[in-house]
Amino acid sequence: MTTTTIAPAGNPATTTAEAPAEPPADTDPDPEPTPDTDSGSAAFLKPAPGAGAETRAPVFRPVPVWFFAFEGLIGAAYDVVKSSPYGWTVMVTTVVANIVLARTVMRGRLNTARAMLKGRGTRKILAGLIALRVGLHLALGALGKQAVSGPAHLTLAAVMCGSTVALLAFNQRVTLRALNGGGKARIC
Repeated sequence: MTTTTIAPAGNPATTTAEAPAEPPADTDPDPEPTPDTDSGSAAFLKPAPGAGAETRAPVFRPVPVWFFAFEGLIGAAYDVVKSSPYGWTVMVTTVVANIVLARTVMRGRLNTARAMLKGRGTRKILAGLIALRVGLHLALGALGKQAVSGPAHLTLAAVMCGSTVALLAFNQRVTLRALNGGGKARIC
């Protein structure tokens, strides 16, 4: 609030009254939703301050790392199915949950996922994970230790799932830096 001095004509005594402060010129009277307050349906965040309406570039929101666990489990599907006679039910449940979450909770972040899937880095990760799987089986075969028991398959599934989650989280960080114009990307 600012103080204004009011002096009646002919009277040197002054009276002070408080006038409402003007909002700064750079504030937005109708702020756009932020990642903490929106419903999850927006595909991008509010642009950087000072950017005009016509120069707004979408700022992609990161996909939470926990969502990559579904992708990791799907990548480890072979070992999960081989670990138990009921492993296939785990995989069917995972696929259904992945689809439901992608179409509901994560709907606003599908643009980020699409942008990531178009990148060369994601294809390199896919090739690397396939090479890791083949390499693990070849190395175990060379040592005379095949993964035939349930615990061995679960161990391989954990390695594949962990590798997938770590590589996708790293790829997301790199991709978001490129898509958002070099700013630091925060992984949820």
